[in-house]
Amino acid sequence: MKKTLWQPLVLGVVFGLLAGIAMISGLSFLISGSEASNAVGFYLALFLLSAALGGPLAGAITSTTCVFVVAWFGPIDMKEILSDPVTLWSNVLVTGILLALVGLAYRLIFERVKMPVRLLPWAGIVIIYYVFQSPILISLQFYISGGVDLLSTIFNSYRTYIPQAIFDICFTSLVFIALPARYRKPLWYEAKKAPEPNGYGK
Repeated sequence: MKKTLWQPLVLGVVFGLLAGIAMISGLSFLISGSEASNAVGFYLALFLLSAALGGPLAGAITSTTCVFVVAWFGPIDMKEILSDPVTLWSNVLVTGILLALVGLAYRLIFERVKMPVRLLPWAGIVIIYYVFQSPILISLQFYISGGVDLLSTIFNSYRTYIPQAIFDICFTSLVFIALPARYRKPLWYEAKKAPEPNGYGK
């Protein structure tokens, strides 16, 4: 099996398990003065890192693995939420597709922008992910099941996601800075041979 296939596959499963464990264990923190619903978790940062480094396949596998780990082994309240087939499969499909697009977008900026300037378009990718994820997911669930005030629910979700998005941008950017240049490249395609860049590197 080609390494551009098995490496993203392994990365997706490993990151998915870690994200699931992070959710089940409640690995998160609260912004000062915020409600519990605004807890900032680490699992979404793992989703984004997996998609960036492992590509579309890894991103989709990570989110799918995490959802099913939580559905099977999570706390009772999480199991109850994901026991609804609409909630379960809409999370799997919407999140998986958007993370696959994140993987494609990271490849584009990786090929065109060097570090540390690459962190700016990467922050834009994360923001775009959050801008589209919530309305698509909530609208799909509303279309199938109804029962919610659609616009109010979307607006409230944005208020929740603002601190999460800021944390994810900061956390993933620090990871990219800490990683050696050769480990920042996407694993799912063979890059063209080129001379080693000077300075900060890729």
